[in-house]
Amino acid sequence: MEPSKDPVLIVGAGPVGMLLAHALSRLSIPSLLFEAKPANETTRFPKMDLTNCRSMELLRHLGLADAYRSLEGSVSTNERFESVFMTSLSPEGKELGRWSVPSVDEQREESESVNDGSYSVESEQRCSQIVFERWMRGSILQDKNIGFRGGWRYISHVEEGDTVKVRFVDTNGIERAVIGSYLVGCDGGRSGVRRNAGIGMIGGTVPVRFYLVHFRSSALSNYLTAQNARFWHAFPAGSGFIIDQDGKDTFTAHYPLPASDTADSSHISPHEAVYSVLGGSLTPFKFEIDTILADSIWQPSFSIANSYISSSGRVLLAGDAAHRSPPHGGYGLNSGVADAVDLAWRLAAITKGYGGPLLLQSYNLERRPMMMRALVRSHRHLKEHVQLGQMYELHWDVLNEDSEKGREVREALRKFIRASGPDTLDEGIELDLRYGFSPCIVPDADGGDAADVPWIVSRYSPSTKPGHRAPHVFLSDRKTSIYDLLGPEWTLIQFTTSSPSSADELKKADTLLTSAKKLNFPLKHIVLTNEPHAHKIWERDLILVRPDTHVAWRGNHCPDAREAETILSIVSGSMARPGYTQSKNPEEEKFLDVVAALGLNGRGGDERDDQPNIVREAEDNDEAKDNDKGGKGRESKL
Repeated sequence: MEPSKDPVLIVGAGPVGMLLAHALSRLSIPSLLFEAKPANETTRFPKMDLTNCRSMELLRHLGLADAYRSLEGSVSTNERFESVFMTSLSPEGKELGRWSVPSVDEQREESESVNDGSYSVESEQRCSQIVFERWMRGSILQDKNIGFRGGWRYISHVEEGDTVKVRFVDTNGIERAVIGSYLVGCDGGRSGVRRNAGIGMIGGTVPVRFYLVHFRSSALSNYLTAQNARFWHAFPAGSGFIIDQDGKDTFTAHYPLPASDTADSSHISPHEAVYSVLGGSLTPFKFEIDTILADSIWQPSFSIANSYISSSGRVLLAGDAAHRSPPHGGYGLNSGVADAVDLAWRLAAITKGYGGPLLLQSYNLERRPMMMRALVRSHRHLKEHVQLGQMYELHWDVLNEDSEKGREVREALRKFIRASGPDTLDEGIELDLRYGFSPCIVPDADGGDAADVPWIVSRYSPSTKPGHRAPHVFLSDRKTSIYDLLGPEWTLIQFTTSSPSSADELKKADTLLTSAKKLNFPLKHIVLTNEPHAHKIWERDLILVRPDTHVAWRGNHCPDAREAETILSIVSGSMARPGYTQSKNPEEEKFLDVVAALGLNGRGGDERDDQPNIVREAEDNDEAKDNDKGGKGRESKL
């Protein structure tokens, strides 16, 4: 049998692999998606919990956001994001503090009211990965542009010139060879693709472990509703945490285990673990559990690949195969969503012939520093949870007392929790992604490049400076977001007035449009007339927006024909911007400092990173077992 040939081969049909395939299909690029598990089998573990505002924005751009929110199992948009800290969830427990975040509906109302460009076009969404994967799998299996190979185990690959030859074992145990132009490893933290590409990891596994118990309990649900005590996360003192997965009757408890224990949970039953978590600093809190849906041990990791692309440029990494993050802050899978969307348009541009090789090199140069920044922030959140645990231990005897000392301690804890703040509101991490250092970004020619808006971790500062994410703003009808006008590929936004000079103003775009047609560069031209509010926020008359909604170029004047071709050649990766030299990754030093603080290997990876994040899931995954000789551990949390 002759090897088959396809433009893009994707190993791993988790959320990142499926979103990559979907995004490619939307751009008319076929792909083959390989998954070791059968087509009808998706994860049993609630690894993803929150899809953040940037991921939701990207899902909206892919046409998926509304359907995702309406899924059975997605939490209602009128539910607030409550994270509660208490001594115990039992009636005798006392609250120690809380993080309260407005509901999706409340955030939408505020965004429409303020409309200053500082908000995302979408708010976050609570939904378990169990629900997300099942939904996406159904969509993928119906897509004629995507060939799905369930039960096919990745073995190895070889890069040969302008192709990649990949070896699989199919469902009948027969070895198959598949040839593609590119291979993308979306095969999780234990990525065999990454290992065979010779790409090492920096970092390793964090020395803490949790026993995860995913269960249904109508009794707990009724109790919380009767007490008016529904939450998103609950953190009973000293006992782990619990997540309300659907706002109904499905929960996941995470019981801390000693780091030195063997990788099993035989010393405690699932029921005992749940009762201990909810009991907190008091006695175990017991209630009827209807069903144990899944249980296992997971261990967070803190690591990133040395590169997101192989030395010959034909193999790329996305999602957990490229980076492994603790759950604090929710940066893991959310960063994987951005990887998938970002990589899809680059592969599409090259496959269609108008994109150059720098597009894939800049994928590594742009995405990797942003993930390092997210990992450093995740470590900050992790440290605060550790510090809070130390405060509990110091005052353990009086945590729940009605004495003056007990009240003083609880007030101090309340202040600490309030000052720490929710770890899912880092809009600087989520939205304020800046790629101005990329060779494929054209800096301002009018001096605007000299002054940048200061980057703040907790806030997104709207700007259309090249490299920045384009800001969302509602137009004068107060209903239409400028994001809804963006095309699936490139968009040229042009602002004009309603004055008699408008006809002349329209000519500003002529050379760019003519050059785009000449270069087969797919460009949607949007003219916004008499939109002074949006124009002020978007800062220039002409703004060229990439398919990932980042600004590639902007200006107020019509470029001449040569300049227009140069601009399009740079942003499409055919040439580097003039004067470009690759600078040192500004986030690397901070990241390596955190790696050292955690006692992990600063270069080349950590042998402990070979351990799977969710033990039982890896045991159930034939691909993980067969790649165990050189693979790495699977990511467990979002």
